[in-house]
Amino acid sequence: MDWKKTTATAVLALVVVFCLTGCPKKPPTTPETPLGPDSTWTYATTPFKVWSTAKGNIRYVMNWTDATDTTESGGYPSGETATVTHVWEAVGTYDVKAMAILDAEPAKASEWSPAKSVKVILNQRPVIDTVWVPDVAVKDGPTNLTVFGSDPDGDSLRVIVDWGAGDTTTELFPTPLTGVRVSHKFGALGDATVIVWTQDWKGAKSLPDTFVITVGTAGGVLWYWQNSEEGTATTSAVIATDIDGDEIVLTGSDDYTFVSIKTSNGSKKKSASTQYPEYDFTGHPGYANGHIIAGSDEGELYALTLDDLNKAWRYPNRSPEDSLTYVEWGAPAFSGTNIYIGHDDTVNQLVLIQDAGSQGNQGGSYTGGDVNDAPIIDATGNVIFGNGKGRLTKIDGNLSSPIWSIQLISNGDVFGPILGDDGTIYCASDSARVYAVNPDSTIKWTATLDGDVMRPALGQTALFIGDIAGNVYSINPQTGARNWKTAIAEAGGFGTTPIVVDSGLVYFLDEDDKLFCVKQDDGTVVWCCDCPTYIEVGRSSHRPRKLGLTDYQPNPSICANGNIIVVGMEALYCVAGYQGAKLSAAAAWPKWQKDLYNSGKK
Repeated sequence: MDWKKTTATAVLALVVVFCLTGCPKKPPTTPETPLGPDSTWTYATTPFKVWSTAKGNIRYVMNWTDATDTTESGGYPSGETATVTHVWEAVGTYDVKAMAILDAEPAKASEWSPAKSVKVILNQRPVIDTVWVPDVAVKDGPTNLTVFGSDPDGDSLRVIVDWGAGDTTTELFPTPLTGVRVSHKFGALGDATVIVWTQDWKGAKSLPDTFVITVGTAGGVLWYWQNSEEGTATTSAVIATDIDGDEIVLTGSDDYTFVSIKTSNGSKKKSASTQYPEYDFTGHPGYANGHIIAGSDEGELYALTLDDLNKAWRYPNRSPEDSLTYVEWGAPAFSGTNIYIGHDDTVNQLVLIQDAGSQGNQGGSYTGGDVNDAPIIDATGNVIFGNGKGRLTKIDGNLSSPIWSIQLISNGDVFGPILGDDGTIYCASDSARVYAVNPDSTIKWTATLDGDVMRPALGQTALFIGDIAGNVYSINPQTGARNWKTAIAEAGGFGTTPIVVDSGLVYFLDEDDKLFCVKQDDGTVVWCCDCPTYIEVGRSSHRPRKLGLTDYQPNPSICANGNIIVVGMEALYCVAGYQGAKLSAAAAWPKWQKDLYNSGKK
């Protein structure tokens, strides 16, 4: 027997077994000198590269002179370069050294590497002045933060936002930051923690600002629309469904067109222009008999087809251009083929236009009207309107003679008559009063509020209205007593008609384009959507509206799925509403001009 060969084989077997069951691991090799810059700045995030080899993954201990850090558990594969960073807060010269340790056995450590000397130069930390953050965000809709900041050294700054699921880093902007907008879409419901920094070109970060945003299904802008010149819509919105089955918003635009916009995504579908160039559609449109009725500042009243916005007719159809009247039209109300609308001539008369399909013919007028608002039609075909001389008038459908006319205030505007199911007329005046008037013209009650009021809406059991002082009210329609009043501190004045919806909610839009969702029973504010904060930087125009006779803020409307359309000063917005909170069919007069078509008829 070859004892030498046998012994060698046995020894080899023992070595293999020993290594498999507990062969001791060596420490990693000593890293080379960390690779990094020779100099940096205070508060700048400064990177260094280190590497080592070992049997197993490696973690690194970094000695920065002013602190010691260890890389995260898990380590780096043998030979892989690791990038580690540090922030120095004081000037000076610092030695940077690295030690490699086995991730699985931290006691196995290399020697310290040779030191890298780094000179740290004075640089002041950037500052976040303020961040505009929405109260709520909508899942899968855009959420915008607007950041204001400055740099004491005058350096350009970028904004960094950690959304909790990835970061957004902007380009560099000159200091001070006058409003850098950063956008994100949250994909899950719940509370999201968001962290914001500013950072200068040297890499120095500000102290972080941390916010918690509640991500829900309602209360944020889903999309907004501006025309090609970054202008906005100019009239109250009509909501209808066209021949393609698309729900559309119909409104005038300040680029001399009338447009239809898909409510699903905010894309423009069709457009129409006025007869002569550079004249806008004005007033506030309505829809009846297949036609959108809208005036223009050239003095023409247009009937546009719903599906294509083709001109069916215009009245008075004057030509040539030098004979235009430039007398604008207000907001219509419809009774069959009759259109009742104010005309902004010297007496602000009420005019009856008969829609004959391919032409419009004047059927009568009432020159004693001094109309200042949209007329309405009662169940028997009579026309009711307020005027600018403190009067409320009911007149027959032929406009031949008033049935009655009452003086509500000695002088001033009477706004927004609406009708209850029992025929009671509710209106308001610029003397901070709300009135309930019986069908025979007797006063049922008068209520004085805390600020001037304009247009109410009527739900099943309460009248809702806002005033110019930022208060919103619920009023008992039988007695005029307040059910509640809510003073909304962040609101501007309320000059539009509320929208009463199912699920016990009512929407109020203020003059700053903030939409408030309020509980009908107690006036609690559920959320506020500050619409202009959703516009991209550089897309704000602040173009003036052109309203003519109806010189008031365009009224909001609501889509079939409960989303709200806001016609704002800078854009037309679609705000996410609740799917169960649609326009209340049980309410007597739930929005401006009663329904989605703005028919103005009971």
